[in-house]
Amino acid sequence: EDYNMEPKNISMDLVMFDDAIRHVCRIVRILRLSRGNAMLVGVGGSGRQSLARLSTFICEFRLYEITITKQYRMVEFHDDMKRLYIQAGVDGKATAFLFNDTQIKDEGFLEDVNNVLSSGEIPNLFGKDELPEIFDGLRKPAAKLGLEETPDNLWRLFIERVRSNLHIVLAMSPVGESLRTRCRFYPGLVNCTTIDWFHAWPADAPTAV
Repeated sequence: EDYNMEPKNISMDLVMFDDAIRHVCRIVRILRLSRGNAMLVGVGGSGRQSLARLSTFICEFRLYEITITKQYRMVEFHDDMKRLYIQAGVDGKATAFLFNDTQIKDEGFLEDVNNVLSSGEIPNLFGKDELPEIFDGLRKPAAKLGLEETPDNLWRLFIERVRSNLHIVLAMSPVGESLRTRCRFYPGLVNCTTIDWFHAWPADAPTAV
């Protein structure tokens, strides 16, 4: 009820039986870990995204999702990632990025996500002309930490804050070979996430509420 009362949230009517509650507990625990990232593996309609949204709300994190259109390509994806980086790295807001496999219009999306998971950096995401504004927003945090305000120090602080505040939640389907192939090409998907398997709900789940 509290979640649905928030005007920015997508309204959800959830029936919270035992298995669903266990998944929420797992996701919340993952998100609250330092650099905690999750991969939720299950078929469509298994509740991965709904429970991820609820878990993000419980953690009092901001939720970020991309909106796919016919014109959505790498340029638009990078614009979204820039907003995420500013929100997490400059504004210092704890943020969960919910990304599902139906949104992968270009495998480059997943390569960037793999880079974020592995190193925190997406190569050439920001142009040189965009860096001064980022650095200006980090001068106060740098001063509090006693860091010399050099470009290298401010950039490292920026990436460190991104890695601390940005939590990636992947919703992936195990159907077919796509997930296996992607995990082989992008090892950060497995090495840098905690996997939560969404199996078929038990037959007695609706009557157990």
